[in-house]
Amino acid sequence: MSGPILSPSHTIVASTRRSWSRDQKRAIIAETQDSTTTISAVARRHGVQPSLLFRWRRDLLDEDRAAAGRAQPPFVPLALPGPANVAAPDHAAPAVIEIELAEGHRLRADASIDVAVLRSLIEVLVGR
Repeated sequence: MSGPILSPSHTIVASTRRSWSRDQKRAIIAETQDSTTTISAVARRHGVQPSLLFRWRRDLLDEDRAAAGRAQPPFVPLALPGPANVAAPDHAAPAVIEIELAEGHRLRADASIDVAVLRSLIEVLVGR
């Protein structure tokens, strides 16, 4: 049968089960992190079973992980700097036109050359 038996001759004054606050549990679990003591020694000092300390530690770790998971935003904006030392295309260098004629003559000229000048150069090379 579970629970206290209620009879007129017995009155329950206090529960025999102890309750520990979250801060108390954290303080006791913090004691177990010391490398000079064991969980069994800490449990004896506080009058609890070592298995209870293992459960508290697991529960507190689960709470901490859950709290850390909720604290992270679902999307983290990220701003990256532009590429460093990227050489800009050199627009100052003029484009070159290369014309190879049938007699083996080759003409190289700036792309901004006037068409009339280019035509007269070709006529001179061809010999017209």
